[in-house]
Amino acid sequence: MLVRVEGRDHAGIRVGSAQDFSRLVDGVLTDIAPIALDAGPMGRTAASWLDAAAKASPSAPLAFHLDPLSAFATAGVFAGAIDGAIADSARLAARLADIYPLASLFLASGRVAHEAGGTPAQEIAMAAAAALTYAKALTEAGLTMAEAWERIVLGLTAEAEPLTAIPKLRAARLVWARLTGACGVAAPARIEARASGRMLTRADPWTNLVRLTCAGFSAATGGADAIVLGAHSEALEPTPDAAALRLARNAQIILMEEAHLGRVDDPAGGAWAFETISQDLARAAWGRFSAIEAQGGLVAILESGVLAEQIAQAREALTLDLAEGRQRIVGVTDFAPAEEVPAAPPAPDLSAGPCDPPAPGPDSQCPPLRPIRLEDLAR
Repeated sequence: MLVRVEGRDHAGIRVGSAQDFSRLVDGVLTDIAPIALDAGPMGRTAASWLDAAAKASPSAPLAFHLDPLSAFATAGVFAGAIDGAIADSARLAARLADIYPLASLFLASGRVAHEAGGTPAQEIAMAAAAALTYAKALTEAGLTMAEAWERIVLGLTAEAEPLTAIPKLRAARLVWARLTGACGVAAPARIEARASGRMLTRADPWTNLVRLTCAGFSAATGGADAIVLGAHSEALEPTPDAAALRLARNAQIILMEEAHLGRVDDPAGGAWAFETISQDLARAAWGRFSAIEAQGGLVAILESGVLAEQIAQAREALTLDLAEGRQRIVGVTDFAPAEEVPAAPPAPDLSAGPCDPPAPGPDSQCPPLRPIRLEDLAR
């Protein structure tokens, strides 16, 4: 169960207060049903709500998904010092770690880079840099190095093209193994894969069902531990209707229960194409990760604007590929419908809204990594 705070969860219920959250999870057996948060700049606040709902059940498989770095990178501004927010999140996480031994604490995500137009290597590198940042904060908060890495989940996107999505998840595991090994830890990677938002189209939105199904297939085949598929109509409306949500759920159920995709361990292993692309991508991602660390880490490269500039270059390359036909989109560049394409819904103001109590110091700022859609780049 994924709960989006200050947005819409998959039941269409707004979660903006402790009372809303309590009503939403009322009756949910938290020691059986996994609950994951998607709270943006309200990470610590939402984690406290989930803590109250779980009632200190030691067997609750919760995913607190604290991730202030993604909220900062997306909005371009963060109330108070981002370093202080990371430290505050780590101290809260250390307290929750004692209460919930089965819970994951931080989500080290590279999805912001992907949704802004970044390459798979940039996405993996950002996730790895976030993971290292969070692991350092957790050890400073009192956890051992092994405990810190065991409580971090990698967040990546799943795209509709298997030759891109499957190697990306496999490469991320290779990067994770090298990174944890350098820290003297043997902690297996846990990956949460969410379907790419930038691939969804407003034109002929029913084709998004095919894209989402392919993304779910690729995520499962690539070894994701958790998969989240959005609704096919998300490009048209911020709050999908009940039918769209049902289709999204059914796609995952069919892939799991009828296609049995999770029954084989690394089904792409040994295939020359997948092995070669995975290895090449892992090397490229490690090189980008090393460059991030050489420039002071993820916070520093975000604040300097270097990462935003690199992703802008990748976005320009995507635009050129679409213009010259090297990348094609059904319903947009090929087989476009005759009817007029609906206008994009207004983008939310990500720099405003509720947030956790700010850490001491001036507000942190960086060039924002705003999400884009490939459909718009092709027009």
